[in-house]
Formats: sequence, C-alpha cells, structure tokens
Amino acid sequence: MSVKSSFFILAMMTFLVAIGIQSFLWVQEREHVKVMAEGYAKELSEGFKQILALKSEPMKKQSLDYAVWNDLASFAEEPDEEWARDNLEGSTIQFTIDGFYVLNASKKVLFSETKKPFLDNLPTWLNLQFLDASQEHVLHFFLNHEHKVLEFYIAPIRRLDQRITSFDRAKGFVVIVKHWDEAFLKDLGSYGIAKVQLNRLAPLHNDYMIADEIVLRDYRGSIVATLYLHMHNRMSEVLDDYGMKDMQLNLAHTLILMLVFIALIAKYITFPLRDISLSLKQKSKEPLQKYVLQKNEYGEIAQALCDAFETKVAIEEMNLHLEKSIQEEVEKNRLKDRMLFQQSKLAALGEMINNIAHQWRQPLNTISVIINRIFLESQTRKLTPLILEEEIKKLRGIIVHMSSTIDDFKDFFKPDKGKILFYLHACIEESLKITDGGIANHDITFEIECSPDLALYGFKKELSHVFLVLINNAKDAISERRIEKGHIWIRVYEQEHYVIIEVLDNGGGVDKDKLPHLFDPFFTTKEGTKGSGTGLYMAKQIIEQSMQGSIAVSNEAGGLMVSIVLPKDDID
Repeated sequence: MSVKSSFFILAMMTFLVAIGIQSFLWVQEREHVKVMAEGYAKELSEGFKQILALKSEPMKKQSLDYAVWNDLASFAEEPDEEWARDNLEGSTIQFTIDGFYVLNASKKVLFSETKKPFLDNLPTWLNLQFLDASQEHVLHFFLNHEHKVLEFYIAPIRRLDQRITSFDRAKGFVVIVKHWDEAFLKDLGSYGIAKVQLNRLAPLHNDYMIADEIVLRDYRGSIVATLYLHMHNRMSEVLDDYGMKDMQLNLAHTLILMLVFIALIAKYITFPLRDISLSLKQKSKEPLQKYVLQKNEYGEIAQALCDAFETKVAIEEMNLHLEKSIQEEVEKNRLKDRMLFQQSKLAALGEMINNIAHQWRQPLNTISVIINRIFLESQTRKLTPLILEEEIKKLRGIIVHMSSTIDDFKDFFKPDKGKILFYLHACIEESLKITDGGIANHDITFEIECSPDLALYGFKKELSHVFLVLINNAKDAISERRIEKGHIWIRVYEQEHYVIIEVLDNGGGVDKDKLPHLFDPFFTTKEGTKGSGTGLYMAKQIIEQSMQGSIAVSNEAGGLMVSIVLPKDDID
C-alpha cells in the first residue's frame, strides 16, 4: 500500500472517529459543564461580594480618618459651629455618601449633613444606646428604614495617640451612611457580573439563568435585607449552541473536505516534509535541491537550510571564541567597578578629613587664645593657681571635644548610634563653653532663652556639633562686618509634638541670592579660604538624617536666623 493510500485511509478513519467521539463527549459532558457553570456562578458571587467590600472600603477609611483627627476630637469635647462649618460641611458631596454625623460621648448629635430628608434627625429612627465609648473597633452594619436599605460605618472618635479603654473612653462617634437606592444598585449591576435585585427574586426564564443571594444584617446580626444576583450561565448556552452547529457542519463537509484536504496535504505537506526531514537527518543538501529554485515557501525553506549548512562551520567557530570574549568583557567591567569603588572611598575619606579640619580650626584658635592669655597673665604676674586651673579645664574640654569630633565624623553614617535623654539648655551651655574664648575676644554677648527642664530624646553629641557650627558662623559674620555690639540669641520652645530651636545674630544676614545655597556642600559666604563650606551641609545632614527634623535659614532683624524643628520622640 502506497503512502498516499495509507494517508487517505488513515485521514478518513480519523475524521469519522473524531466526529463520533465529539458527539459522544458532547452528550456526556453536558451535565458536567452545567455543574461547572454553577460553580463558576458561585465564584462570580464571591467576586461580587469582593466588589461590595471594595465599594464600602472608602467609607470605612473615611470613618477611620475622621475618627483619629485631633481637631475633630477637640470639636467633640468643645463644639464650635464655625469650625464645623469650615471643616465638615460638604463631606457628603466630597465622599459621595448620603449621611454624615458627628456625636459626642453622650451620643448627642453635634453635626449632621444629609442628602435626603428621611435621613434627618438621626436619633428618632436609630437607637444610639448600643454605641459603646469604651470599644475601639469600627461598626459596619445595615438598617431598613422606611423600606430603604442603609449601610452604616460608625467609628469612635479619639486622638491620634490615644488608645480607647474603659478608663480612657472615646470622645464621640463618626457616623457615615450610604443609601442603597436604585442608582446604587444600577451601578453594582454595571460591572457585568450579575443583575442585582434588592429583596426581590426575579423569575428564571430558562435553564441558562442562575440565582444567588447575599444577606445584609444589622448590628444585632438580624437579617434586614437580601441582595439577589441573577447570573447568565453563558458557558452551557455557548456549549450547546457551538456543539450543535459544529456537528452539523462537520457532517455536511466531512466527505468533500476529506478528499481535497488529503490531496493538498500529500502534495504540499507530506512529500516536502519528508524531504526536509531526510535532509536534516543526513545533514545534506541533496534532498532539497529540487525545491531551491521554486518561488514558494518550500523554496525559501530549502534555501535557508542550504545556507544554514554552509554557515554551520562558521557559527561553530564563532561560538568557540564567544565565551572567551564574554569572559574578557566581564573582567573589564569588574575592574571598572573596583576603580569606581576605590574612587568613592577616596572621595569619602577626603570629605571626612576636610570636615574634621573645618571643625578643628575654631578649637585650635581657642586653644591659641587661652595659651596667649596664660602667657600674658604670667608675664604681668596676674596668673594665679585658680585662673590657671580654670584655663587648663577649658583646654582639656576643647581637647576632649576635638577627640570626640573625630569619633562623630567617623561614626556619622552608622545607624546604630544610640539616643539618650538630655537637657537642651545644658547642651547649649556645653557648646558655648567650647567657643567661649572666640566669643569673648570679639566682644560678642550671648543670650539663651530655654527652659532648664526642657529635655529631648535624641543624639546629644550631634546636636552639640550643630550648635557649634551655628555659633561659629554667627561669630564669623559679626567679626567680618565689624559689628560693635555683637549679639547672638538662641531661643528654644515647644509646639505640640515638636521642639523649635532658633539661632539669631545681628551680623547683617546673607544676600537673598545666596540663601538657597547655604546648605550646599563646599558653598561658603566667607572671604578667601576662611571657610570650607561644609559646616551647614553637615548640620543639615545631622538634623534631617540623624534627628529626623528640618532646618531652614532666613534674614531676620538685621541678621541671619537658623530655624530647627525636631520631633519630640517618646523615650520608649
């Protein structure tokens, strides 16, 4: 039997068997697909429940956001109509809800805003006695009012740092209401998952409709409404329709298509594929020679395979050299990475040395002043043991500070530097003592406005470093402009959860065009080589990275004012 005859018989038997099997499987799988469709409808129902949860999630978030608003907690304790009008009116429009209420701890309505008249006067149609001011959780339930289904979110009002207990009760309650009207139900149905009916089950017109329900409950757990979902079982309908049409078409065209298909397959597929397969097995161009000159796909395939055989040797040789080239490029890239890393280390080392030099310049000048003072007083026979002891203490303090400066710069970028509780007034005094010689010699007075009991939990040494930079900069500005009565103020005060530090001098300030660049590295307003431009840059890094605060500069009252805002972290 020839290959053509064998292929023809095999193809005919395949088609006939395929039609028989298709008919048998269609009949057997009909009920199974129906069960699968019902399971799919259940999945759609669960998806619809997730959509309901997503649509109500903004209401829950809004209630929680309002509940921890400190200003709203103050309003619940001390109602202010003007504040309510400025901050609460328009909430229903802003958040697309139908009712918004604020209650105090006694469950009295302090503020209400509704879109629909039947939602007015909340206490007359909702028993508020079930609300518990000692519970912190948010209530979510439904209510049937005048045959209208309402969705509620009620959250207890508290301050942001408050934890509601039986001893520290809520300040009041935020009530958000959404009416499930026809427009809302139509919007639910617009997702295409199911047709939605509230408290009404529409009749099922055929076997391709499936119904499911979602129960809505009140705060007691009782059923107040039922949401019915009508889903179209498209899977079974499409299967039935497709199966019938497919069987009819197959029966009508099987014989004709079979003959034509076998002839075309034999001529254009079977024989060319046989020759191509033979050529690939033998790795020879001979079986493909009769196709090379043909102007069709097989001619292109034959030409491509012939070219492939000819270039096979070149490709194999290229592959041998490719791995070596890749290894060479990888080594080059690794060398570049090591060079860049080394450059980065050298740059960081140079910056640290420059910063240490900047911070040591003033202490060294102070040491020189103190030594000169000791020498002059010894020459004039005014040097007493008590004065000498005081000057030596100052020198020791400066030397200790210079040593600690090296450690501070070395450990500056390490995240494990521990926080301590310290008094700001003492921290400022210590920084002032270190710069005492320079300030005294320039006839500069110093004024501190800070409570001795004001404490801060943070990095004391790093904040002392910032004070040193600001005091030295203020002193240099006063000296360069030759201000006769130089004066430096440091004011420290509390404001809610923050500590505000202001350092002000009367040194004439800084040009407006230079103010934005004061915190840039290596930017200085000092003449010549007096400044390296790293002091304020390092101060900004300390305040923002280590202390999680902010720092800003401005020209105030004939001088430069540096404002620092630091958070009052809890000791725990």
